[in-house]
Order: sequence, then structure tokens, then C-alpha cells
Amino acid sequence: MINLKAYSDINSENYGRSFLKRIYYYIKDLALIGALNGSLSGAIAAILANYGYISLPGFGPIIAIGIRLTLPAGIIIGVTIGLIIGIIISIIFNFLNICKFCDDKI
Repeated sequence: MINLKAYSDINSENYGRSFLKRIYYYIKDLALIGALNGSLSGAIAAILANYGYISLPGFGPIIAIGIRLTLPAGIIIGVTIGLIIGIIISIIFNFLNICKFCDDKI
């Protein structure tokens, strides 16, 4: 026979969802800030690399094509790196409880 009390318990299923909601509220602000910062710095780095002011290793074939490909590639790479760093920093701040965005969101 199936024990229906285990399936009708309210708290048995909601732990995973509440954990994901808590993590989402902690991560979303800092990840957005990291992505915006990364896109801006990626665009600036791509423009400077395209005109020869800085050197980006592995970026040579993209720079050779021109600014039409360099700028979107720099923005995409910057967003990716900024998003990853923002998520890592928000997880570290969450566990250390020193994040100003983490105050009573739930």
C-alpha cells in the first residue's frame, strides 16, 4: 500500500522550491550588475583592441574582420564573464551574510 500521508504533507515538496526562490533573490541583483559591468568593459576592450591600443590574446582573427564583429563579440564575452563573476560573488556574499541586497527579501 502507498502511504498517502507522506505525499499530502505540505512541507515535503516545498523545500526545493523555497531554496531556489531564496537563491534567486540573492543572485539576481548582483548578477545583473556584473552582466552590465561586463558588457560595458567588454565593449570598451573590443573597441580599444580593434584600433590597436590594447592586445587581447586569442582575439586576433575577430579583430581582423573589423569592428562589426569585434564589438558584439566583446559585449557577449564581457556579459558572460561578468555574469559568472556576479553569480560567484553573490553566492559568497550570501554565505557570509554581508550583502546589502540580501536583507529580508522573502
